[in-house]
Amino acid sequence: MEGREIKVSLNNLSADKEVYHSADVMNLTTIIYSNSDLENIEVKVNGIGGRLNKEKILNLSKGINEVSFSYKLPRCNVCGGIKAGEYNLSSEILYKNTTIEGFTIINIQQ
Repeated sequence: MEGREIKVSLNNLSADKEVYHSADVMNLTTIIYSNSDLENIEVKVNGIGGRLNKEKILNLSKGINEVSFSYKLPRCNVCGGIKAGEYNLSSEILYKNTTIEGFTIINIQQ
């Protein structure tokens, strides 16, 4: 595989709903394209004021790869929960010295 440039792209980061409520389970999907089989790729998702922080280390197949994460949202309240509103979520793919990022926004209500 020498001489061949490895290309990896984050095609999409999406949530299964546009609006969530307190303590809902959120399912995130990251769509990753790779032009070759790759090992030990780190995929992370972050957001909701630092509360969402998950990662997976996996192997990618040539072509489209779908990586899923589930996260139970905290309760929306003043004491230890989160405020209702919009939250940015980010996804990162780390491979060797390369970091690729993608973003989406979700809305959390009571």
